[in-house]
Amino acid sequence: MSENFFEIQNGNFTASEKNKVNNVNLTIKNQGEIISLLGPSGIGKTTILRTICGLEKISKGEIILKDKIISSSSIHVEPEKRNIALSFQENSLFPHHSIKKNIFLGVKKNSAKKIDPDEIIKFLKIDHILDKYPHQISAGEAQRVSLARSLMSKPDLLLLDEPFSNIDQSLKEEIQVSVKSLLKRINLTTIIVTHDSYEAFSMADKCGIILDQELK
Repeated sequence: MSENFFEIQNGNFTASEKNKVNNVNLTIKNQGEIISLLGPSGIGKTTILRTICGLEKISKGEIILKDKIISSSSIHVEPEKRNIALSFQENSLFPHHSIKKNIFLGVKKNSAKKIDPDEIIKFLKIDHILDKYPHQISAGEAQRVSLARSLMSKPDLLLLDEPFSNIDQSLKEEIQVSVKSLLKRINLTTIIVTHDSYEAFSMADKCGIILDQELK
């Protein structure tokens, strides 16, 4: 079996005829590495993340996490059993819960990762909206709340889908620096998909580019 922390071997990811990426090989050797996948919208980046976390089935190949096959043509580990968190680009918050409750729904006890909720709330600059509800906040604020909830779940693998796309430019760079610093400090392995080349190269240790339905 693989000695790498995470690996995709010859994976095909298909949402539609146009939205697919074929023969993907991706290796994250060590825990705590940050990888970015760069490419334009509609090219299949989100499909890769949805398949890694178990919301879609892989059409070919294998996905291996911590020496365990979680996806293949014959194996499909359910999403709730993968300990993988996906922060969506769109608003995925529970509308009937306050922002504070949405964040703390992600909390997991008995984890080796030490994450301070107050620290996350502060550096994502969402402390002033904790008592509001999702319909009362902006798209950028919702994106930051979703990110906070994913961090609080203390996953083995964090997947970020265009995580800063709705955040005001004036805040974006500061938040990117804070998030990267935290990910490194708690040694949280992360895959980021983005169409923003600056974001891809500034956030990640390694960057892959998706072109012509292949990962380069």
